[in-house]
Amino acid sequence: MPPKLTDDTPLTFLEHKRAGSKAHERFQRYKVAKTVAEALRLGASRSDITSDIKAGFCTSGALPPKEAQKRPLDSGPLPKAKVQREDSGRPPVSIPEPSLPEPSQKPPEASSSSMPREQDASKQPLQQVDLSFANMSGKPMRYVKRTMGEAKRLLSPEGLAEAEKSGYRFCLKDKENLARWFVQLRDINPDGKLAADLKKHNLDASIDLELVLPDGAAFVRVVYPQLKGGFVFERGGICFEPLTQKGWAPSMTLPTLAIAIKGILDYGDVRIAGVG
Repeated sequence: MPPKLTDDTPLTFLEHKRAGSKAHERFQRYKVAKTVAEALRLGASRSDITSDIKAGFCTSGALPPKEAQKRPLDSGPLPKAKVQREDSGRPPVSIPEPSLPEPSQKPPEASSSSMPREQDASKQPLQQVDLSFANMSGKPMRYVKRTMGEAKRLLSPEGLAEAEKSGYRFCLKDKENLARWFVQLRDINPDGKLAADLKKHNLDASIDLELVLPDGAAFVRVVYPQLKGGFVFERGGICFEPLTQKGWAPSMTLPTLAIAIKGILDYGDVRIAGVG
């Protein structure tokens, strides 16, 4: 029996499930999760996660991917493109071919400090961002740390490059207030219902949102065009579990939230209600 998944077990989702099923729609929402707890908050069940790991859609710190389970013990060294630590739970990284030791030399023993690891971009030091324009007077320290941290991540060169690659854009609505953002979600799934509506109304494949980050769950509202269905309510408010006080995770970053909302728009039953 495989080890039990705990809430803190790290996850990395690798592939997409076949479209056209309820499981696929859930997968699009929770595939951005980094831990079991975060996946559960985004709509996954524990059986979903276990099935994804066994099917090779996900790797974790508790269960090896499908390829590792099926590999014979005597099948020789792994290909260079797939060499990785068996217990790392990280995607494969390419490692240069090591030089062979002299016959009289004893091969050096591998240690955790010498094992190459894939760099986690979210943990790398960000270039400095000048936020001296922000007004934080009278704000609690928890609020200051959270909003400053998000602003530094979003406005850094690394954050801007990641946003361009992932199909979203953040812009401060009020330069003195780091909790209010204008968000644009671009590159809406061209095969989805929402994309068909956008094309019908001769609109760009993008959705404009307003986001407010208080000391707790974020508030997100659709600004343009007017949407309905799925998790979008009459006045544009978006409400799904990660945006509730109970489901909000303090570790949830704004880029992760933007990708989760984009998944709802791409694969949910969201349609255009008006373009005025």
